Amino acid sequence: MLAHRVPRWTYVMVVVVGLLILAPFAWMVATALMTTSQTLQATPSVIPAPATLDGVHEVFNRIPFLRLLTNTVLVSVGRAVVALIVASLAAYALAIMKVPGARIILLVVLTLIMVPGDIFILPSFSIIAGLHLTNTLVALALPNVFDVFGVFLLYQFFRGVPKEIIEAARIDGASHARILFTIVIPIARGGLIALAILTVLNEWKELLWPIVVNRDVDQLTLGPGLALLRGTAVTDWNVLMSAGAMAALPMIVIFLLLQRHFVSSLARSGLK
Repeated sequence: MLAHRVPRWTYVMVVVVGLLILAPFAWMVATALMTTSQTLQATPSVIPAPATLDGVHEVFNRIPFLRLLTNTVLVSVGRAVVALIVASLAAYALAIMKVPGARIILLVVLTLIMVPGDIFILPSFSIIAGLHLTNTLVALALPNVFDVFGVFLLYQFFRGVPKEIIEAARIDGASHARILFTIVIPIARGGLIALAILTVLNEWKELLWPIVVNRDVDQLTLGPGLALLRGTAVTDWNVLMSAGAMAALPMIVIFLLLQRHFVSSLARSGLK
């Protein structure tokens, strides 16, 4: 059998698309290493000459970057953990238990995926204010712990669990909780890893909701925190790009470490 040969133009397209994706990141890093005067030149520079870390030092002088980073990590991890639990229980009820009205519930879930999340800001704020949780880290994660996309994603994975294994566990007297945590979740762990990455990423880049629900800078996350570096008349772009590069670095590292699980999970679920 002849091996399938990939056309050369495919490699060319991959290289071109890769360069287009990496170009903004390269520009951000280059700008972060420039001085303020270099970023304000009429003819923009591509290579910093000389390279400097003054922008990085200025970030820590202007905003509590480490506090914002800590808040972002705590809120992202907390939201991811609770969202995984809620989505796993919901997906198990729909895919394995097949509760009455499962198809209607799934249709509602698919409908909610198409609804812009911003329309829920006002009711979410009313609930958070009623619970007296405004200006807290809990308020940042609580409205987002139920992720309809996460339910649908895990539903796709749970459907792929062999029914024979589930039936054998039921015959042995296993409870639903035992089946979920000892059989279904280990088999579908790739889906949970993918959902965890997506949930952390969504919270990491959240901008609007933290501004609405929290007022103190110490209770914000990196998204609105970086916005504080924008000037009213002139913006020090090297400072802003330095903060952006430092904020993006943890997510880049996490994705590179888990990219094999992430890509294979989405490929198996059919969500490309």
